[in-house]
Amino acid sequence: MQIIAVQMDMVWEDKSANHQRLRQLLASTTITPGALVIVPEMFETGFSMNVKVTAQSPQREGEGLLRELAAQYQVAMMGGVAGPICDGKSCNEAVVFAPDGTELVRYRKMQPFSVSGEENHFQPGDSQQVFEWQGVKIAPFICYDLRFPELFRPAVKQGAELITLIACWPAKRSEHWVRLLQARAIENMAAVVGVNRCGNEPGLVFDGRSAGFDQMGKPLFEATDQEQVIKAEIDVEALRQWRQQFPALRDIRYC
Repeated sequence: MQIIAVQMDMVWEDKSANHQRLRQLLASTTITPGALVIVPEMFETGFSMNVKVTAQSPQREGEGLLRELAAQYQVAMMGGVAGPICDGKSCNEAVVFAPDGTELVRYRKMQPFSVSGEENHFQPGDSQQVFEWQGVKIAPFICYDLRFPELFRPAVKQGAELITLIACWPAKRSEHWVRLLQARAIENMAAVVGVNRCGNEPGLVFDGRSAGFDQMGKPLFEATDQEQVIKAEIDVEALRQWRQQFPALRDIRYC
């Protein structure tokens, strides 16, 4: 299964600029039909708490772009969006669309980033989600979720074989990002792909380091601190064989 990780340098709170940049990045890449293309958390605006700017309108233009690109390239498109405002709050979501426009999954970030007061502006989710693409069961998560391993076990018990993380994870903690991605792969015997942003937001620097690991924790790729599109292959059959050979998931007692 091919993964295409789009590490973007998002323009702060500028949806039209980020829509255009995503189009440009994909247009400059050879994309194989059937791939899973992954775009960072809140790709339209960056990680802004200004929901009047970040939230989609009821027409959901950001999701419309993802649907359009899924159809254009005949891929599954995963991206981070902010839902329309409801009762004064938005929601930080990962959505995936198939080439025919079908919504494959909608996951709401379960663990708000308390340091930025995210819970005051975005309504958290309360459940894991698993969807299937190209015969592979996939569970999406978002940024700060990564620090809470207990969130991942229920998804794995539902059959998740690939775990994805979309993020706006800052450079000053980027070593945590890479090592926690690797840990989630090893402990869940799953492939893990994290797609981060790069560039700058007010008061923060992002060094990218989008990364992937296989079920053994072996690195599949690690990006630099620059904007880029990276392709990786997930060997799902090897993953399944490892799960059969080594009983750790079958031995789970507390979940």
